[in-house]
Amino acid sequence: MPIQVDVPINTGALSGWALWGYAANKVDAVAVNDGDNSLIYAASGGRDLREAMKFPVLSGITDPVTSASCSCVVREYQKGVARIFRALWNSVLIDINRELEVSLARPNYTTVTYSAAGGELALAAVNGDHGWAFQAGGGPANLSEYWITHLYRTVNFTYPVASTAGEFAYMIGSIAAAFIGSNLLLREMPALARFMARRAGYLIRPDEYVDAHRAWREARCH
Repeated sequence: MPIQVDVPINTGALSGWALWGYAANKVDAVAVNDGDNSLIYAASGGRDLREAMKFPVLSGITDPVTSASCSCVVREYQKGVARIFRALWNSVLIDINRELEVSLARPNYTTVTYSAAGGELALAAVNGDHGWAFQAGGGPANLSEYWITHLYRTVNFTYPVASTAGEFAYMIGSIAAAFIGSNLLLREMPALARFMARRAGYLIRPDEYVDAHRAWREARCH
């Protein structure tokens, strides 16, 4: 059963956290777990600050997916009072306070994960914007502040057909179908992989597209 782990490719409509560090933008800031070098942060004395980002669109897989989650590597930079840290799944606020997991690790980073359930596993919801929200009391004189240095989505899924041809359709069919002819050659696959990476943020590794091309050729012969 395949598992895909990916990072944001763009900001979403909910974009209340700020950028800090060496990254060019907020998407780059959370792409890797680099500690305090690049991050997004929320400083609150009462405001509800929400950040939900866009991830690569998944297609050609079974709907609903088997499991999915959104994780962040986060730390409490400034304590303040009355802190509330909650997940956003498909831009919807999940009303469960996860602040204790973060404050127990203070001042170190810790990983907090929200696992989707029920209707949240529908492919349309999995393809929605995901992230985290932070709110605290204390007013301007006693701000609380949280830092997120890494944000990622994990999806466990199956293919709609029980064959390796289904895996090939997932990797390239939805984006590059118009370019796939009956004489698709293995030497054309690296260019196709680069095209997909530019369009969808998912880079097919050489070992993956070699297997996929072999499966596609075998499927055509049966």
